[in-house]
Amino acid sequence: MTDTTDHPTPRAAALALITTAALDEAARNDPAADSPPPANWEIYERLNAVLETWRDAGTLREDSLRLTEHLAVELCAYLYQRFGRNPDRFRDWLVDFGDHVARTQQHTHPVGPTAIDILSTLADDLTRPDGIAGTERERLTRMAVPYLGYLRPDHEVEDAREIALTFTLGAGPQLATFLDRDYKRITAYTAARD
Repeated sequence: MTDTTDHPTPRAAALALITTAALDEAARNDPAADSPPPANWEIYERLNAVLETWRDAGTLREDSLRLTEHLAVELCAYLYQRFGRNPDRFRDWLVDFGDHVARTQQHTHPVGPTAIDILSTLADDLTRPDGIAGTERERLTRMAVPYLGYLRPDHEVEDAREIALTFTLGAGPQLATFLDRDYKRITAYTAARD
């Protein structure tokens, strides 16, 4: 993960998390494997370390919002490509994803509605009939409202982790699928983006 003096950038953190999740998805679906690999705690541990670094530096809210933006944009981009830029299929996936997150959420402070609000903001930009999306700053501002409203005082690291994990565990498998679960292609793709 690329750092700037021990302070990882949100973009670098997002790419590292997505790469790990994509490689994990490829390993779980490797037909040559005797059995699926054990649970990969690297994503969780890496994400905690990054969030705690940002908390200690006093930049958690800003940096974790940017991390969330990068993860959500990547997820939407993979999906939009997968669905052939069809806005109806994209919106159908969004509804299914919201249902899935709601069913599987085990956190006491559910992330599902916030994740869907963030993805809906991006979906609106991607599927605008006029083809003109808002500026990055406008998009980030629209995302900040549900995101920052979700972070509870004294639980900000925990809440930021839940949102980031939700998007990481969505984006990684989508990237793996997009690249045919090929380890070399996944690594080459993410290395080229770094």
